[in-house]
Amino acid sequence: MKTSDQNRQRRRVLKRLAGGALLPLAAPALAQLPTVRPPLAELVPVLKEITQGAQVREARVKLEIPHLAENGHLVPLTVEVESPMTPADYVRTLYLLSEKNPRPVIAKIGFSPGTGRAVLTTRIRLATAQNVVALAQMSDGGFWAASTEVIVTETACLDAT
Repeated sequence: MKTSDQNRQRRRVLKRLAGGALLPLAAPALAQLPTVRPPLAELVPVLKEITQGAQVREARVKLEIPHLAENGHLVPLTVEVESPMTPADYVRTLYLLSEKNPRPVIAKIGFSPGTGRAVLTTRIRLATAQNVVALAQMSDGGFWAASTEVIVTETACLDAT
């Protein structure tokens, strides 16, 4: 008699052989599966328009927003950008972008050295689960960003469709 370990090992080998034999038959079906789009794919044209091709770096921007929003009508968020806010180095413009809202640019806020701190606290509307991006344009023309995914249970921003 064979032990139970030997039986398990034999079954594992047979499953692998069977799977390997069927793989060529499954290849055409696998090729027809939709490809997963990378996060923020919907925002690429908007980001290109805002940045004019400049590099966007991920640092200096802190985005605080709940990862689970029960109500998409009023989602609280705070954005803070590390900047001395001096005439030589300050946040010129802060953009809030949403990946799946009918209008992806939620807000465009201007700052100046006299602002003191580059901080924004507000509430936004979100249509569905999506990524939210805070994009800061600095006085030297550079861009810094932060993004996070928000899951919305009760949707807002419905369009006519």
